[in-house]
Amino acid sequence: MIEKIADYLKQKKLLNRLKLQDDFTVTFLAQGEYNQNFLISDGQRKYVFRLNYGSQLQLTNQISYEYQALEWLEKSQRTPKVYYVDDQRQDFSQGLLIMAFLEGEPLDYRKDLLTAADIFSDIHQLAIDTTAEKYFVTEKENILAARIEECQVLLNPVFKSSVITERAKHLLATALEENKKNVHQQDFFDQQKLWSVNNTEVNSHNFIIGEKGYLIDWEKPVISHPVQDISQFLASTTTLWRSNLKLTLTEKQEFLTRYLMRTSFDPAAFFKALQIYHPYLMLRALSWSAMAYDNYLTGDKALKNQEIFEKVSQYLEPEFLAKALREDVLKDE
Repeated sequence: MIEKIADYLKQKKLLNRLKLQDDFTVTFLAQGEYNQNFLISDGQRKYVFRLNYGSQLQLTNQISYEYQALEWLEKSQRTPKVYYVDDQRQDFSQGLLIMAFLEGEPLDYRKDLLTAADIFSDIHQLAIDTTAEKYFVTEKENILAARIEECQVLLNPVFKSSVITERAKHLLATALEENKKNVHQQDFFDQQKLWSVNNTEVNSHNFIIGEKGYLIDWEKPVISHPVQDISQFLASTTTLWRSNLKLTLTEKQEFLTRYLMRTSFDPAAFFKALQIYHPYLMLRALSWSAMAYDNYLTGDKALKNQEIFEKVSQYLEPEFLAKALREDVLKDE
C-alpha cells in the first residue's frame, strides 16, 4: 500500500501541487473502524493520506462528504485543511483524500478540558448557511428519532446474535423502548432552534493538542443541536474509550462553564437539553458497541482493531451495561 500511494502521488502530479520534494516518504499512521491513514512527508511538509472503507451515515460517496465538510469547517481554524479528494475508485478501491497533518498529541482529559471547550465553542458557533444546509445531513427535526432509528438498525443483528448474551439483549431492548416513549421531547429542541455542525465522534484521540487545539476525523458530521457533541464528549463510554478514565463532576462543570461562557448559550436550556439527550447518546454508543462485538466475532470486516474489540467487550459486561444505560451526565456516580 505504501508503494502504491507513492506511485499514485507521482502519477497524479501531486508533488508540485502539495509542494513536496522528490525524496518524500510514506508511512503508516493510524487505522480506525472505517479509515486507514498514512503520513506523507518530505521533512518540511506533512500530509495525511486517508483511505475510506465504509460509511456510518450510509452515504454513497462518503469521502466527498468528508472533504466538503472539512472545506466548510476551515473557517473555524479548528479542523485540518483539506487539499485533495478522489472519489472515483479507479486507482484505489477506496475513496481517498489528502489533508494537513497537524502536530500535537491526543487530548488529555486531566489537563486539556478547557482547550476542548474552546475548540467546541469555535466550531459550534459557526452559523449554518445555505452551503451547510446543502452539504450536511441534518437532524433539525428529529434529533431524538434519529438516534432511535440508528439504534434499531444497529441492534437488528444484535438481537439475532448467537454471541451476545440474553442479559445484554434484554438491557438494550428495554432502554430502546424507554427512549421510544420519550421521543416527544423533540419539541424542546424545536423550540430552541439552536443548531450547529456536530462532529459526532469526539473521543480523546480525535483531538490534536499542540500549540493550538484541533478536532479531526470528520467522517460523519451532522447539523444538530450542539448538545450532541457535548453529551458524547462527557459520556463515560467516550472517556473510557481511549483514555480509560471517567470525568469527575467538578471536571464536567469546569468544562461546561467554559463552553457556555464562550458560546453564550443559555445554561439552563442547555442543561435541560443535555438531560433529555444523554440517554439517547448512551443507547447509541452501547448499541454500536454490541453491533461491533457481534461483527468482530461473526462478520468479515475489512479493518479490525484489537483495542476496539477489547473495549466493546468491556462495555457489554452486564454490570457495566446496566449502569451506563442509566448514566446521568450531570451527576457524580
